[in-house]
Order: sequence, then structure tokens, then C-alpha cells
Amino acid sequence: MRRYWTCPKCHTRNERTWVKCRGAECVSRRPKAKVPKHAIVLRDNSYQHFRDVNEEIHGAGDNCGVCGREPKDERNNQREHDHTTGLPRGLACWRCNRLMPKQFGLTEARAIVAYLERVEAHYLREAEQDAAD
Repeated sequence: MRRYWTCPKCHTRNERTWVKCRGAECVSRRPKAKVPKHAIVLRDNSYQHFRDVNEEIHGAGDNCGVCGREPKDERNNQREHDHTTGLPRGLACWRCNRLMPKQFGLTEARAIVAYLERVEAHYLREAEQDAAD
């Protein structure tokens, strides 16, 4: 955490605990911290909104939009959202939500699937060659 803040008007460095600028004849206050897009989505949209989005997009209701697993208890699923655009994607169980990196998109997902398919095909060919020998 930063130990100071800079006044936007007089550019004086002020300690973090000060609310008002200590610059000569300056009366400005410390600016509010910027909130990231994805935090705004979580703050402004309720669990019910994410459930409705989950039902509309995935047809899963309260279930995980990725694997379809039912929640163990009320509100067990996490609110899943795009960290770049801030748009809600639906609900995801803890496991599925942890498997998706923050800056994850369709292009990256397809690249990972192609990678795993190549690895699997390689080991299948090796197994067939060993069986033929």
C-alpha cells in the first residue's frame, strides 16, 4: 500500500492518513480510490442477477454454468464475470471458477484445448506403436 498520496491541484505529497492536502493555501481533499470494472459488477449486481444471467445464457438456474453441478448449499456458486469487460457470465462452482484465469477468453481456451488434444494424440500414437511391436 502506498504511504502517501499526491494532491491533484498543487502536487504536494501528503501522508496516507491525511484527508486534506497540507500544501500551502491548498484546500483540496484526497481523491477517492478508483474501483476496477469487475469490482463494480460484483458490487452493483446481486446474486439473483447472476442467477438470472446464468439461466438465460446456460439454462442452469442455480447450478454451475460450466459443469452443471448443483450447489451444496444456498449461494454456494460464485458469481463469474469477465475481468476485461466487467460483464457477468453467470454462476460457477468454486472448482470451475478457479480453473478459469482472470484474463481468460475464447481464443486462449481454444489454444489450450488444441494443446491438450495434441498431447493426447501423441500418447495414443505411442501406445499403438508399443502394442504393434
